[in-house]
Amino acid sequence: ESREAIPIKVPAAVALRNSLALGRALRPLMGKVPSAIETILDEEATVYQIAESNIWLPVLKPASERWLELALVVEKTSSTAVWKQTITELQNLVKHHGAFRDVRTWELRITETKVNLFPQTSTGCYNSTPHPPQVLIDPKKQRLILLVSDCISVAWRRQLIHPVLELWGRNGLLTILQLLPERLWERTALGSETLVQLHSISPGVVNSRLIVKPWDEDDIEFKSSSVNVPVITLEPYPLLAWSQVIAGQGNVTTVGFNFDVSEDPQAQRRAVDGELSQPQPEASALVSRFRATASPMARRLAGLMAAAPVSLPVVQLIQQTLLPKSAQIHVAEVFMSGLLHSITPIDQDSNPDYIEYDFKPGVRGLLVDSVPISKTVSVIDKVSEFIANQLGLSVKEFEAYLLKPATAINDDLEPKIRPFAHLKAQVLGRLGGEYARLAEELLISETPTSANPSELKQFSFEVVKVNRKGEIIKRENKQASYFTQDLGNGVDLEMVYIPAGRFLMGSPESERGSNYSERPQHQVTIPPFFLGKYPVTQGQWRAVANLPKINRDLKPDPSSFKGENRPVEQVKWFDAVEFCDRLSDYTGTEYRLPSEAEWEYACRAGTTTPFHYGETITSRLANYDGFHTYAKEAKGEYRRETTPVGDFPPNGFGLYDMHGNVFEWCGDAFHDNYEGAPTDGSLWNNNNHHYYCLRGGSWDGIPWYCRSAYRNLYSARDIMYDDVGFRVARGVGRT
Repeated sequence: ESREAIPIKVPAAVALRNSLALGRALRPLMGKVPSAIETILDEEATVYQIAESNIWLPVLKPASERWLELALVVEKTSSTAVWKQTITELQNLVKHHGAFRDVRTWELRITETKVNLFPQTSTGCYNSTPHPPQVLIDPKKQRLILLVSDCISVAWRRQLIHPVLELWGRNGLLTILQLLPERLWERTALGSETLVQLHSISPGVVNSRLIVKPWDEDDIEFKSSSVNVPVITLEPYPLLAWSQVIAGQGNVTTVGFNFDVSEDPQAQRRAVDGELSQPQPEASALVSRFRATASPMARRLAGLMAAAPVSLPVVQLIQQTLLPKSAQIHVAEVFMSGLLHSITPIDQDSNPDYIEYDFKPGVRGLLVDSVPISKTVSVIDKVSEFIANQLGLSVKEFEAYLLKPATAINDDLEPKIRPFAHLKAQVLGRLGGEYARLAEELLISETPTSANPSELKQFSFEVVKVNRKGEIIKRENKQASYFTQDLGNGVDLEMVYIPAGRFLMGSPESERGSNYSERPQHQVTIPPFFLGKYPVTQGQWRAVANLPKINRDLKPDPSSFKGENRPVEQVKWFDAVEFCDRLSDYTGTEYRLPSEAEWEYACRAGTTTPFHYGETITSRLANYDGFHTYAKEAKGEYRRETTPVGDFPPNGFGLYDMHGNVFEWCGDAFHDNYEGAPTDGSLWNNNNHHYYCLRGGSWDGIPWYCRSAYRNLYSARDIMYDDVGFRVARGVGRT
């Protein structure tokens, strides 16, 4: 879905809160040397010349000037936006400090094939004319190159930056200004280099002449092909020690790293590419790693960020209003934790304030669950108030806009408000109670009027409940909402509205047939969605199979048991996904397989018993192997084939055949159990699964395979069975 960044601007918090101390730390660099081009009047020599020689001409001498000029080189990466305020304040500090004869800022861009520098103009923008790295080499060795980076980019990981380090280190004064604090260096490319101590007894010596001491006496001897580079942070004490080393003030050491620049960057590239191709950690692993390594302030900030759209202005708003003691380093910890990804295309000219980010699937929910409800609501209120102000609305007007149906907003505010409405609904839905009800209203507002529950059709049905003997002990009349999707040639697809809610997913050990894959039981919050009233029938399959191909061919008639109104079977997981893709393309709305959580929530329909019918099932209620019993019911019929959909009573949501007839594909990859499972109803996938989930049991299955919590363990997604079908889902909202 294309989303427009919420155009709000918040004054950034001060990044360098210790700028005075940093300025004092730079004082050792304030030495002066005679200028090669500027002269001044030598008063004493002029007077002496007049007195001795009666020559009335001025005697000139070289003017004194600062001995160093500074080239501030900022590496341009995807994380540069996070450091914008820090870099801006650093520029102002070094330009007005007086330690340097001249300060020029350059942007460094590294690709696999070239390295270019772009000078900053007087307007603060970067010139479009590229320059080679050699442009910064000063024959007089009076230019200090300060490379500003967090050392986490691909250029560092693949060692593409090593030739640049070698060039500048052997021919000039190079220092790396590491934006991350020292405790995080191990997680950057510096973690694979050798830590050293550097010092000098002469001012302004090039890196190749620095005196090197190994940090650990057991370290091996350094290769002649290596280069030593001081690495500093924006903290007063390490900055002072480094300044003294550059100024040659005796036996002072500064931290540095020995870079072995002889290694083949291409080999390193292949190694890093191999690492990148590995399966990405799941949400629970990402969050656990972050909590184990991040500072307490960064953990608090991440939790609050999870309640709002993620952009730098919004983060700055949270910092100023709710975490005034937080600093930019805490923002960086969150952004570089692996919890986030950019949802706005980023190029060299992107404005950092208009780049939107989002938490990776499943992460936002885990973070929101760890934050007190009052704090989460505070974030939503603060962000709502600020966005309303920026859009020229009162808070009440803004809230009213959020609740308007998508098709009822026809002005330019709609694309700016809608993303926030969707996110607010996600977050409130996890809080339960009155918040969950408001979340459902927000999500309903996102639904096109053709599928808005207030305008859906209604149907009535009877729900039955049985005891352990399979005897019906209760009958109840209910109604549900639905819409009909026309598939052409008189074929329709009925989609039932499933309201938002929260349920306990999985089964207890005491439930007969339960196994470890259904545990631990865990609360899941489900946003509203639509689900097929029946499994996809053979008639519906044939209609969609005749639509244009998206990714793979579909057989128009794959089923073993023929019948237009029987469920389609003998379909692979890939086939079911292709069906959804074709249907989405045909309708312009995204259809998909339900997640496991959505399927179980829809199947239970508010029940907590093994079956939505109650404590057991009978062959009068579902199509399964009735020769086997589950509780105290009598044996029943084993039909040995599928039956037309809708032959048996529905559940409380008005869904038919949720128990038996055919197993149904879900979108999730199979996991051995629910450790780390999402709690927001989203798909739970990774890159290393060949098995996907089946739910609901089948005509050939024993009764405990038909339980609401049962998960099929063995079905590969590229295998077909005559008892496997599917039903489709669709979100509530524009997709």
